[in-house]
Amino acid sequence: MTRRILLFGATGYTGGLVARALIERGEVPVLVGRNRAALDARAAEIKPSDPPYSMVLDVHDVGSLRRTISADDVIVTTVGPFHAHGRTVAEAAAEAGAAYLDSAGEPPFIRWTFEKLGARAAQRGARIMPGFGHEYVTGQLAGAWALERAAEMGVPHRLEVGYFRTGGSLCSLSRGTVASLAGSSLERSFTFRSGVRAERPGARSTSFRVDGRKHSGFSIGTTEHLTLPEISPSLQELDVYLGWFGKASPLLSRASLAGPVLSRLPGAKRIVTSVGSHLGGLGKPGPDGPERDQSGVIVTARVFAKTKQKLSEVTLSGPNGYQLTAELLAWAATVESHASARSVHRRTGVLGAVQAYGLGVLRDTCLHLGVAEPGTVPVS
Repeated sequence: MTRRILLFGATGYTGGLVARALIERGEVPVLVGRNRAALDARAAEIKPSDPPYSMVLDVHDVGSLRRTISADDVIVTTVGPFHAHGRTVAEAAAEAGAAYLDSAGEPPFIRWTFEKLGARAAQRGARIMPGFGHEYVTGQLAGAWALERAAEMGVPHRLEVGYFRTGGSLCSLSRGTVASLAGSSLERSFTFRSGVRAERPGARSTSFRVDGRKHSGFSIGTTEHLTLPEISPSLQELDVYLGWFGKASPLLSRASLAGPVLSRLPGAKRIVTSVGSHLGGLGKPGPDGPERDQSGVIVTARVFAKTKQKLSEVTLSGPNGYQLTAELLAWAATVESHASARSVHRRTGVLGAVQAYGLGVLRDTCLHLGVAEPGTVPVS
């Protein structure tokens, strides 16, 4: 039996891309949102000849979520900022034993999902996969791949992952992305030092050299900190760097020192998130097709021994991050939809992409989606 796919946030920018990607794969998602008129318009826009079903449901209506979501459902949600709108859906999916995927990027929400829902999800047979977008799936892939190579050269001690953009500009970020980034700037983040440790976002900055060019980034907490140490138990240090802001990254890292002070001001988080949402895309929901085609992503992972000798490095490049996120969510939702919710052979709990599907499958899937090492011919 094929499991039902419930797509929360279907009327939003990323949700619309995911809906189209699912339909292109032959799936029939149920579009979920708060506004009936907006849902009907999106359904007609996506497939005029045979609009997909839609459902009016508020992500804050806990009772309705619990009554609606079952173990036979696959939940995909793009409703952000997730620190404000994500917890109730994730909790309902974990309690029901459903499969769950989201596009979250905020460190506090991601850590909360792993730490608060892990045991319950495993007990109930749920598969919860937060942050299943171009970040942080590609980072998990690059990191796991680099660790695999490093094991042939020595004992991995430190892993660094960096995310960068090619083409486009900050104006090509969606309103939702900028709002999430703005809100997260006032939240606690984390890193990995023989275990997950709290720290402020942007506590460090560093640079990576890719194809002869220097790319700078500042540190953030991600799914890699919570998943990759399991793959390589010798790891003692793991840092992930966001480099979307180019040469301004070190400056933003220093500016993050003000975050703890600002966070104590009444209403600061709400104001910063609101301003960010208005700045994102200069008022546009997100980049249009031509803008997406002009940009791409780079993720690089490097592994060091305790002596600071570099053991390995993996660099991957791919298409536009929003389109790649939609394709990754659609792929995983399709896999979950055609798998039994009651299989005893599938791992349950809160999982990273490598834990859920294996390095080989993830590598082949990303190659098919255009994510590859430089010089590799993507699979069509």
